[in-house]
Amino acid sequence: MIRIAGTLLIFLTSAAVGIFLSNSIKNKKERLIKERKMLEEISIMIRFNSFTLKEIIFELENAGLYNDFKFLNKLTIILKNVVSFPVAWEQAVKEDDILSESEKKLLTEIGYSLGTSDIDGQLSTLNIYKARLDELIEEESEKYRIKGKMYRSLGVMFGAMIGILIV
Repeated sequence: MIRIAGTLLIFLTSAAVGIFLSNSIKNKKERLIKERKMLEEISIMIRFNSFTLKEIIFELENAGLYNDFKFLNKLTIILKNVVSFPVAWEQAVKEDDILSESEKKLLTEIGYSLGTSDIDGQLSTLNIYKARLDELIEEESEKYRIKGKMYRSLGVMFGAMIGILIV
């Protein structure tokens, strides 16, 4: 009886690990989509409202749509002190544990490019970064389509294999 219970636990654990790994890819893809949406909102705020960078960040924070991004919350705190925007943005992005290295690099570049040119220049720059995010989203979608299935299947198959070996 204990052997069967142990085998079942091993099977369920390995299946759960496979599902977890698959979901981590899916979560990254969804986060990238949200980051792209955030850039779109920043573009709209620059084009139609002529907001300053601090006003944009406070608007994004107050909207509540991007509460998942710890760096926005951290950025609002840092900006209350007198710190230049690019430095504050970089510091906030680097302290966000959830972001991958590629996301941190891209977001840091965005922070250094915002506010350095006129409205048309900023909008063009944001369009370039949105295109780069579209590429990352496409890569993650493909990765999820291929590796997501693989992780889920291998988790279950690995658990079944160990279960067969134990029994």
